[in-house]
Amino acid sequence: MSRPKFDNGPYMVLSDGSTYDGAEGCVVVYVTDKGQKQLEECYEFKGVELDDMEFVELSVLLETYNKVHGTDL
Repeated sequence: MSRPKFDNGPYMVLSDGSTYDGAEGCVVVYVTDKGQKQLEECYEFKGVELDDMEFVELSVLLETYNKVHGTDL
């Protein structure tokens, strides 16, 4: 069985399972307790101070996944 070639994407599938966006420039973010409060006040990351968040670019996660699994997604 040959595996299909995936030429499109990557896409970022949001938590509702139906909305998507291009993954270029997307990040996974962790926030401090203070950052969480800031996020809850305005519901967007623009309101969170940089010192109160740590992020990993999705492209870095995909690159690491490919190295570990020997894939080229």
